Amino acid sequence: MKTKPEWFIDRRDTRPPQGRFEFRLIDNGRIAYVALNTFGERDIVTDFEKAWPEIRKAPALILDVRTNGGGNSGFGYQILAYLVAKGGDAEGARLPLYRPTYRAWGRLGHGRDWQTDTWSVDAQAGGGYSGPIVLLTGPGTFSAAEDFAASFDMLKAGIILGEPTAGSTGQPLDFRLPGGGSARVCTIQTRYADGREFVGVGVQPKIRVTPTLADFRAGKDTVLQSAEAYLRGRAATK
Repeated sequence: MKTKPEWFIDRRDTRPPQGRFEFRLIDNGRIAYVALNTFGERDIVTDFEKAWPEIRKAPALILDVRTNGGGNSGFGYQILAYLVAKGGDAEGARLPLYRPTYRAWGRLGHGRDWQTDTWSVDAQAGGGYSGPIVLLTGPGTFSAAEDFAASFDMLKAGIILGEPTAGSTGQPLDFRLPGGGSARVCTIQTRYADGREFVGVGVQPKIRVTPTLADFRAGKDTVLQSAEAYLRGRAATK
């Protein structure tokens, strides 16, 4: 098993972070709400680690990556390591190998022209988070944040609630075009460690919640409210 290399950086999220990290207690302190709005810089891990002693005291946890456009997948893995009691294989990937001689022979595109990798998460010492966790996702969840969601799902860290992610993760290669333009090409096919695909379809939530136009106009966060209701329901059945 290998961890995702440090240089695996998706530069899709080039915007300056807006409220990179948010932590607050909701539902009278019974739920910790944590928004991870970018994986574009290492400070997101530092932010989480500083708040972790207080986060883990709450009986339940909501993680929000709905506006996370990506960055470095390794930062998400470092955060996930605090949440799981047991690590394991989280993601798999296929990397295309270009062999010009094979192309001349007409063999390009066959399975033997791919390199496969599996990345894992090693749990932090201390047992992980003991309460239920809900991860909020949506169509604004891209790239490294999708890696985080897929790994969260694969390791059974909790449930995913909201809408499917964008379905467009993958290390991009940037290059210039004539006339001053630029373009990007995906260079890797990322998937669940067990082979399930999410590129093109998105990481699917366990509980699907889709905000309406009326919700938006009223300033109502239907997804977050649904997560709170779900966690209150779990607590009531204990």
